[in-house]
Amino acid sequence: MRIYPDTLTCILKKSELNVNQISKITGISNTYITKLVRSKVNHPGKDKIASLLLALNYSITDINAILAEYDYMPLNEFDIPSILENNRRRKFEGRIMPHFDHIYFELVMAALEGIGGTKIVLKHRPSGIFIPIPLYLKKEFPIEEDHEAARFFMAFTKEIVLERKKLFLENCKKGAKYETYICRHCMEESLAKNIGSSAMKSSPEKVELFAQYFANAVSVTLKYPEQHYHQVVRRCGYFEFMMQDAEGENCKISFTGRRHHFYHKEWEQLSLQSFLSDAPGILSVFHSEVDRCREAVEIKSSPSAMAQGFHDAVREQFDKHQVVDLFDRALESLMKDSGLIFF
Repeated sequence: MRIYPDTLTCILKKSELNVNQISKITGISNTYITKLVRSKVNHPGKDKIASLLLALNYSITDINAILAEYDYMPLNEFDIPSILENNRRRKFEGRIMPHFDHIYFELVMAALEGIGGTKIVLKHRPSGIFIPIPLYLKKEFPIEEDHEAARFFMAFTKEIVLERKKLFLENCKKGAKYETYICRHCMEESLAKNIGSSAMKSSPEKVELFAQYFANAVSVTLKYPEQHYHQVVRRCGYFEFMMQDAEGENCKISFTGRRHHFYHKEWEQLSLQSFLSDAPGILSVFHSEVDRCREAVEIKSSPSAMAQGFHDAVREQFDKHQVVDLFDRALESLMKDSGLIFF
């Protein structure tokens, strides 16, 4: 029988995480990880290797290299279902965990969506859940070193985002509520960059996708103002963050250090995106921040009037940049159906 290298075992031991912590962030059982750490598994499963390394922020290129040591082919689309299945079993408890800009961040967002309950978001624009897939895939992602890894990265990212959207819609049907607070100045600055004259010249297609993105958020607010609450506020939060199950017993906070400028430094392959925590002291700080945003809401009236106010605030910006027709067409298309539909 062939004896395989102990590369994975060494990586786990050097991670400075105990077996229980590794199990929580990967969704792989304590029993299996204990066997790995004790070198009792000669040939780990391909999905186990991938899930463990993804949780430890390894790039797809590096994961493929390690898979080769165990006689596995590079990651491909047929590996995605088993990796996502592991991700659904992950837990978020205890210590503050960092999220980096490899695909790990996308996996965390999908797993958080699975918790359900009330979601509260503070951002410079609507939640990423409303971003059309083609626009989401235009994000600035880390650069993989080979074409095969890069192709898988994009295919995998798409499937994770689709899973996140699916879970979001399932939670909506269960009656989960959503609150989003957007700093007016930050939203105006973001839209000026993404739908202004320079953006229109360089990528009209992207501007149209942004119109669909904001139409997604506005439409759900107009259709279900009691359940989906978007408001432009007169304050800028210290952090951008998301609270999942904000009113329940399983509340988690994912808070982000936003980068205002990008310089396309190809050497910067591991950038911190955010932290995740359920520590009572941390949660208390962010609940207080939400209260301040609620106090800073520009329009305080009935849910339907506030939904219309959000629509007017967004439309005003598209009108300002002379692309309001794109927004109006996108919104009209969505409003023809009374259900939850998105671009």
